[in-house]
Amino acid sequence: MRTKIAAAMTALALLLFPLGALLIVHQGFQLMMEQERARALSEEAAIARAVALELSDDSREELFLTASGLQRRYGSSSLSVALAYRGEMMAGAARPQAAGAQELLATQSRATLLDGAAQQLHIAHRLSEDLTLLVTSDVSGVYTFRRDLALWSGGLSLVGVLLSGLLSVVVSGWLARPFKLLAQQRQELIDALAHEMRTPLTAILCGVRLLERANLDEESRASLLASMGRETQRLTDMDERLLLLTRLEHDAPEWTAFSSREMAREALAVFDGVELSGGDAQFRAERELTILLLRNLVVNALRAGGSEPVRVVLLPDGFSVTDCGCGMTKEQVARAFEPFYKADKSRTRAAGGAGLGLSLCRKIAQLHGGGLAIQSEPGRGTCVVYHFDTTR
Repeated sequence: MRTKIAAAMTALALLLFPLGALLIVHQGFQLMMEQERARALSEEAAIARAVALELSDDSREELFLTASGLQRRYGSSSLSVALAYRGEMMAGAARPQAAGAQELLATQSRATLLDGAAQQLHIAHRLSEDLTLLVTSDVSGVYTFRRDLALWSGGLSLVGVLLSGLLSVVVSGWLARPFKLLAQQRQELIDALAHEMRTPLTAILCGVRLLERANLDEESRASLLASMGRETQRLTDMDERLLLLTRLEHDAPEWTAFSSREMAREALAVFDGVELSGGDAQFRAERELTILLLRNLVVNALRAGGSEPVRVVLLPDGFSVTDCGCGMTKEQVARAFEPFYKADKSRTRAAGGAGLGLSLCRKIAQLHGGGLAIQSEPGRGTCVVYHFDTTR
């Protein structure tokens, strides 16, 4: 995942940075050329006014003399000034070699022609029916600017690609971390599930083989069948809890109003010796899920042992379940809600637990906009407090 994200980001940078560089070079060149064109047109306009004053005499000899001195009077090393008579250059001036030069000289007013190969800008200005002024400016500086800008932009683009490549490695690691963590958690869940299923399946398989091959007395046979039944029930409970966890990932609770005391009495009716206290309150939640949550917490409390009875206290926005059993360390509390985690594996296995109870409780609490808080000390018992959102 991380490699794919980094490759995609680098490929995007390889596409965007060169395109950006090309756009900068193109726009910069166009802007500079427009400025140079405006300057050349302004300069040509001044030359055209001066030449028009000189052409007071229309004799061929006067025209030739005027054409012969134009370059000397108005031209420079970067500016060429010439006259064309009926489309033909005068006084030995060279005709532009660029495509479109003939159409340029045939203009009826004023026109420009950019010769990229020669890096020249030609301006033709019709002075009379027969005469056309041709001013050619050297615009090689603009092309030099384009080349320098292309080199600068290319270098900057290369640096940008390299930096984006390094950045993509960092960012891809950050983006891929949740997916990697999710994949890791999924693999841990699968490994834990496989481990939890292996023990009861092995017990059932060994029991079947023993029944097939051994001559057991009635008492041993009944004990073995009872053990196989317990392991089968364990697998069934595990399957039901996993299915419920999966359903809760997609289904929203069905909100109803009910008495917290009546709900607690129904939930605790299957247990002996659990003390119930606290005032009655109107809960708005899914009643069956709330009963399941309370029962799971009580089951865990009973498995923790202790000489005193488990106590359930009703609260205006939830309830608490307290035991005086073995308790848990801070590390065990931090991992208590992980699927298949068992703080005391021997005690949980002996009681038939699969380590899904608290995971299911947390999911139910989250669906109700609430949460579970655990307070526990080794040897001093555990108190789990459930609060839900009362504003719904």
